[in-house]
Amino acid sequence: MGKDRPIAQAERIDPERLDVAARPKRRRRKRNRPAPSVELREWEVAAEKRVLARPYPLGVMLEPAGFDQEIPTPPRNDDSLWWLQLADAFGTRSSAVIATLMDQLENLCSRDYWDEQAHQWRLDENQFSAALAIINSVKPKNEMEACLAAQMVAVHLMTMKLSARAIKYDHDTQTANAASKLARTFTQQLESLQSLRGKRRTTRQSIKVTKELHQHVHYHDHRGEEENEGQAHAKPAARPEELPALPGPDEGGEVVPLSSRKRKARV
Repeated sequence: MGKDRPIAQAERIDPERLDVAARPKRRRRKRNRPAPSVELREWEVAAEKRVLARPYPLGVMLEPAGFDQEIPTPPRNDDSLWWLQLADAFGTRSSAVIATLMDQLENLCSRDYWDEQAHQWRLDENQFSAALAIINSVKPKNEMEACLAAQMVAVHLMTMKLSARAIKYDHDTQTANAASKLARTFTQQLESLQSLRGKRRTTRQSIKVTKELHQHVHYHDHRGEEENEGQAHAKPAARPEELPALPGPDEGGEVVPLSSRKRKARV
């Protein structure tokens, strides 16, 4: 019976007049969290020193220019300081190299934010600033290393996107294989960077075999107890020709007869 009841005019919903943004949003309740332990507070002091000792992060702000175009600007009101930071991060003093790499990094960032005030899609400033920070951490020494660092940023972004898709759709083996190849490519790029800087590790092992001959000569000095300060030394062993002959069965003192080959044959 309720299904057949006609809907009143006041109960009808007008999509054009419906304002979803005006609805009160539910406030997320924070969960109870314990206070940090004493050990963690002690670690915090050392961690703060390590963080502050790192290079200052390089960031960027994007100003909308219409038609989905944006202009990279410094995050502070000092253009010359920002240019020096970019030049140091890219390992160059060429403005053309800086502008080219900035345009290439801008194309890597996703455009998924709609700016109602500017009426255009906006780039993700966090991704742009993260890309600059990664290149700055590599510390390129020249333009070639800066290009390699920018390629590593591109490979990293693609690897993470494909990995997320492969995890979400576990039956898509092609995406998983592509993500695995990109991960290996990133490792190869890192090895290439170390090779350019002369820090590449090698798996070759060389074994050197040497032959050494040692000759030991012993000298025996036999002296009396008086000459040796009262220390008695054992007498040296006699030579074979100096040993006395073994006594025989005869009283005449003949030596013991040795058996000959003829005697063995007769026996």
